[in-house]
Amino acid sequence: MFQAVLTARPFDSEEEAIAAVLSHRIRPGDAVIIRYEGPKGSGMPEMFYTTEAISSDAELGASIALLTDGRFSGASKGPAIGHISPEAAEGGPIACIEEGDLIEIDIPARRLRMVGIHGVTAAEEEIRVELERRAKELKPFHSKYGSGVLKIYAEHAVSPMKGGYMA
Repeated sequence: MFQAVLTARPFDSEEEAIAAVLSHRIRPGDAVIIRYEGPKGSGMPEMFYTTEAISSDAELGASIALLTDGRFSGASKGPAIGHISPEAAEGGPIACIEEGDLIEIDIPARRLRMVGIHGVTAAEEEIRVELERRAKELKPFHSKYGSGVLKIYAEHAVSPMKGGYMA
């Protein structure tokens, strides 16, 4: 089972994350975080291409994790945590993660939490205060879909925690 403290590498789309993996900007010990891919973000596409890009590199596949508010299918390999809720587009905690933050993943204990700020381990209270500060500074999310079915879906989608259907 997977237990590690990894360095956050946040991306605002799957395309940005794939580009970073393919250009070797992702290193062992990184936590690739893809946000704004939940129902209200981009309609919740499957993160298949990113998991495949990671798992095709044996060193990366064995040493990093992928976290997203998007979704995975049964084809995902390695530590892949999806459906993170509330999603980034709704101001969820994943939107507040910054480059270099330290993320603890302990699958046996079912624990996922931030344990450091910009590479420095910090107390829970310090992290809570920092995340609250970052949340206040978040700019409102605006969907890239200005019309059509995906616009309607993004506007009316329910949290993936409840199934991602339209209300």
